[in-house]
Amino acid sequence: MRVKSGDTVATIPLDQVDPDFSRAEVRFEALRPPVPTYEARVFIDEPDANVNTATQDNPHYLGTQYFYGLGVEDTSPDRDDLYRLDGPTQSSRRQIALNVTQRLRAFLRQTTPHAAPLSLVAVDRDGNEIPEPDLDFEGVSLVTS
Repeated sequence: MRVKSGDTVATIPLDQVDPDFSRAEVRFEALRPPVPTYEARVFIDEPDANVNTATQDNPHYLGTQYFYGLGVEDTSPDRDDLYRLDGPTQSSRRQIALNVTQRLRAFLRQTTPHAAPLSLVAVDRDGNEIPEPDLDFEGVSLVTS
């Protein structure tokens, strides 16, 4: 799934979140590491989130995942190369977890259980929103334990 900045990437059924969790993570499943460097701000129940949406003192802001870009895309190895290394590369898909424990607890204290949209806002190094970031993953989940 390719994502645009501000998109809703998941809907979280808050009535199914155990309020006594000890840890909460937003997990990016099968994420392909991006080529450019940027940050993805994660918001819950903030349907119109954008680069100007407050992160300070905003109970809807869960945290920021920073992506340190690869700089260049991997090239496919030559199948006949005797020195080719098999296995994962820097562009291999992986799971990335963002700890949102404290912020999710605070959000749950001030809301009633409902289905809440989870959205991402991509921001470059200069603080500008990236409308179509190089963000490619198979899914996003909220996991508590």
